[in-house]
Amino acid sequence: MTISEKIFQLYQRFYAQRSVLTDAPALTVDVDRIGVADFPESRAFDEMSGVASYLIGRPDIRNIPFKESLRIVQKAYVNQPFWYDLLMDYLELLLNKNEADLEEQGRAIQERAEAVLDKLNEAEARRTALIELYASKIEAEHFPVDAKKLIRNYLKMLKRDAKQAWDVLISNPAYFSPIITKNPGGAQTLSPSQAIEENKRLARFMKGLKG
Repeated sequence: MTISEKIFQLYQRFYAQRSVLTDAPALTVDVDRIGVADFPESRAFDEMSGVASYLIGRPDIRNIPFKESLRIVQKAYVNQPFWYDLLMDYLELLLNKNEADLEEQGRAIQERAEAVLDKLNEAEARRTALIELYASKIEAEHFPVDAKKLIRNYLKMLKRDAKQAWDVLISNPAYFSPIITKNPGGAQTLSPSQAIEENKRLARFMKGLKG
C-alpha cells in the first residue's frame, strides 16, 4: 500500500469520528464523495495531524520527538482501545511518511549530485580536448617542450588571472613547461642560448595562435 493510500484510509477513519471531535481542528475533506485519485493528500494530512495533535494535547504532533508522542498515547489512551489504535496507526503512518520523504530527498540529492558530476565530466572533457588541440599544434612545429604540460599549466593560471597567464604565455612560455635541453639518454641537445631562442620562438608562435 502506498503512503497516499494509507493517508486516505486513515483519514476516512478520523473523518468518521468528526461528530465527536467537535472541539478538534476541522476535517473538511468529504471522503464519501472524493476518491483516492482526487484526494487532496497534503491538506488532508495536515488536518489529520491537527486532530492527532489535539488528542495528545500538543501544538503539532509532527514537531515533537516520536518517543514522546508514543509515550503520551500509551499513557493517555491505554484504556480507550479505539483512540489508542487510531493514534498508533497515525504514528505508524507518520514514521512511514517521514521515511518516504527522506528517501525522496535522498533521491533528489543523488540526482543533483549526478547532474553536477555530469557537468564536471563535460567540463573536463572540454578541457582535455582543448589541451589536445593546442598541444598538437605545438607538437606539429617540433618545439622542444612538453606541449600538454605547457597547456595544462597555462589553463591553471588562466583560472586565477587571465591577463597574467596570457602575458606569461607570449613572453616566457617555458614558465609553464621548461624547454627540453637533453634527450632521453641525458645528452645535451640545446645550449642555454639555444634554449632561450626556442623559448622566444615558442612565445611568438603562441601569440600567433591567439591571433
